[in-house]
Amino acid sequence: MFWHNFKYAGKMLIKGKDTLFWTILFPIALFTFMYMAFGNIMEKDEMFKDIPVAVVRDGENDTALMMVLSTLSMDGEDKRIDMEVLNEKEALQKLNDEEVTGVIYTSDASLTVRQSDIKESILESILNQYKQMEQMYLNLMQKDPEAASEIIQKAVQSDAVYYEEISTTDGCQNEYYNYFYAVLAMSCLFSSFAGITRMHKLQANESALGMRRCLSPNPKLVIVLAEYLALLLVQFAAEVITVIYMRLFGVQFGIKYPAILLVLFIACNIGIAGGMLLGTWSKCSYGGKIGIAVAASLIFSFMADLMVHGIKNSIEDKLPILNRVNPAVLVTDCLYALNVYDNYDRYFRNILILTGMAVCLLGASILVLRRNKYASV
Repeated sequence: MFWHNFKYAGKMLIKGKDTLFWTILFPIALFTFMYMAFGNIMEKDEMFKDIPVAVVRDGENDTALMMVLSTLSMDGEDKRIDMEVLNEKEALQKLNDEEVTGVIYTSDASLTVRQSDIKESILESILNQYKQMEQMYLNLMQKDPEAASEIIQKAVQSDAVYYEEISTTDGCQNEYYNYFYAVLAMSCLFSSFAGITRMHKLQANESALGMRRCLSPNPKLVIVLAEYLALLLVQFAAEVITVIYMRLFGVQFGIKYPAILLVLFIACNIGIAGGMLLGTWSKCSYGGKIGIAVAASLIFSFMADLMVHGIKNSIEDKLPILNRVNPAVLVTDCLYALNVYDNYDRYFRNILILTGMAVCLLGASILVLRRNKYASV
C-alpha cells in the first residue's frame, strides 16, 4: 500500500502544472534573466585577464614605447597585454570584430577603442604613465636612448603591480554567484507549496479527497511518508536539473558534487516539511497558507542576497543569529563554502543546523496530522 500511495502522489506531482512551473520552470527562468542581466557586468569585472591590443607603428622614434609594450606582453608574472603589431587597416578591422580591446598608435601613444570599459581604462592608464615618464626622461633619451628605455620599462612595471591577480583560493569568489546560489535556495523553499497542497488533500475538513482518504484503512503515517517521499524525489530531481542548467552557463560550484547534492537534498526536506506543517494549520484557508509560504520564502531569500547584494553580511555583522536560523542563508553559505574553502568546517556547521530544522519540521507535521480528529466525515 505504501508503494501505491507513493506512485499515485508522484504521478499527481509530475502531471500538475503548478508543480512543474514552481519547481523547474520558474527557477530556471529566473536564473536565465539574472544571468542575462549580470553576464555583461561579470565579463567586465574580469579585469585581470591579459588584454588583447593591436599596435600600429607609424612613428620613427617609437623604440621606447615598443620596448615598454613588449615587456608588458612577455609571458610570465608581469604579463598584462597580448600585443600584435599590424597596419592600421588590419588593426581597425580587428577592433571592429572585437578581437582586440584597443588600437595603440606609437606615433603619439594614442589609443582607439570601441567602447569605454575597465580594460580600456587599464590601457589608457599604461599610456598615460608612459607619456608622463617620456617628458621626464626626454633629455636622457637624447643622450642615452638605451638607458632611458630601460628606466621607463622598470617604472611602468613597478606602477602596474596593482593589476596583478593574486589568488587566495582555488575556488571562484565572484560575488555575483551568490545571487545564483540564492535562486537555488529559494527554489528549495518553494517546495513548501507542494507540501501545503498535499496536506490540503489529506485533511477531511479541507477537501472531498481528504474525506475519502481519512476513511481509508491505511495508517495515516504510511500515507504521509509516501506523500513526503514522492514530493522529495520530484523536488530534488528539479534542483539537480537546475544545477546542471547553471553549470552549462558557466556558474561555478566547485568540484565537491556529493556535498552540493547533500545540501540541496536537506534544503528540499526543509521546504516540504515546512509546507506540510503549515498545511496542517486548520484555522487558515488554503490560499492563506500559500500566501504565507510565498512571503516566508521571499523574505528568507531576500535576507540571503537574492535581491540586493550585501544584506546577508549586514545581518551577520549586526544580528548573526538570524543567519543561523534562515535556511536560505544556510544553503547559500554551504554552496559558497564548498566552492571557496578547502576545509568543511563551515559547511558541516550549516549542514547540522539544516538537518535539525528538517527533522523538527517533519516530526511536528506528522505529530499534528496524526492528532487531528473529526467528529464526523
